[in-house]
Amino acid sequence: MLGATAMPQPQAWWFDPASPQLSATPVQSGGRGSAWFVHGPFGDGVLRHYRRGGAMAKLSRDRYLWGGEARVRSVAEFRLLEALQSRGLPAPAPIAAAYWRAGAWYRAAIIVAKIADARTLASTIVAGMGDEPGWHAAGAMIARFHAAGLEHGDLNAHNILFDGNDKPWLIDFDKSHLHATLDRRKAEANLARLERSIRKVGGGQSQAYLQRVIAALRAGYRTHGDIA
Repeated sequence: MLGATAMPQPQAWWFDPASPQLSATPVQSGGRGSAWFVHGPFGDGVLRHYRRGGAMAKLSRDRYLWGGEARVRSVAEFRLLEALQSRGLPAPAPIAAAYWRAGAWYRAAIIVAKIADARTLASTIVAGMGDEPGWHAAGAMIARFHAAGLEHGDLNAHNILFDGNDKPWLIDFDKSHLHATLDRRKAEANLARLERSIRKVGGGQSQAYLQRVIAALRAGYRTHGDIA
């Protein structure tokens, strides 16, 4: 699958981080060691190979049961990103998606546009940096996605970015779903997951600092209508 009509036809080497044409460098924050910053005919991007986590990773690290193309992880995420882009939401543009089927199993990968000069919310918390306006903006950004019906599959501090202009972005939409309306229970579960992540990555910070982060995020979230 290809994200832009002016883009050249995807080549197999686009999805191979060992390819010298890509000048791939590993993404340090999150990603399970399966994401790389790359550069190719498509410009600057992020290549991600789909990897399992938890107990399932012991059975198969990167193979998934085939259930038709529409259920392929990379295809589903690509189409979801297109839908989010059409709504003007701050998610990376999809560039290309691929999968490789072998019998009843498949492996998959996706390339999305790189967010320039980005830093993660996690990295700012680890460093004890950031401020209320930035955290407030991140909370309002999450509320926009929820208002559009998005249930993020893994809302954590590594998946919230701030670009060079301090604009917040949301990334990594694997296992995410776009509903007609997102109910309060699912929205709150997303926020609770994010709060657990903030406390986990910020284990070296004071409780007062972490509470400031969470309070500002919640306040920003509440500014976007009657969601929280």
